[in-house]
Amino acid sequence: MQLLRKIMAVVIGIVAGSVFNMAVVTASHAVFPLPPGVDPNDFEAFKAHVEAHGLPAGALILVLIAHAGGSFVSGFVCGLIARRPWHAAAIGLGLLWTCGGAAMLFMLPAPAWFAVADIALYIPAAVLGVRMGGALTASRPPRPAESAGS
Repeated sequence: MQLLRKIMAVVIGIVAGSVFNMAVVTASHAVFPLPPGVDPNDFEAFKAHVEAHGLPAGALILVLIAHAGGSFVSGFVCGLIARRPWHAAAIGLGLLWTCGGAAMLFMLPAPAWFAVADIALYIPAAVLGVRMGGALTASRPPRPAESAGS
């Protein structure tokens, strides 16, 4: 039962973090709309716009919030479901988010300050999330059905 809980914690954490990330990115398009004719769903058109004009600093900060927040939410949900601060999973989740962020940095140009901050935030955000999520549930006694299966 414990293994299934751990697997669910990681998978649901990834989904929750991804939903958070996409919600903030979508909101950033409302706050910092792209020029008419540039479809944010057309990656090549978006890439061409970013290469030619860059993005406003505010938009980049929202992207940092989306990325670090997604990593944090992944860790938080993982800690909640695992019912403990599970640091190995948090580091794994942070590394997964770091790989995704690094891939985006290779595909889209970004200022150096953004690239450094983006890569540096994933693992600490996931660790903080799993600590907070795990701390909320670690002190709760297990339900009778759970203690029998442990």
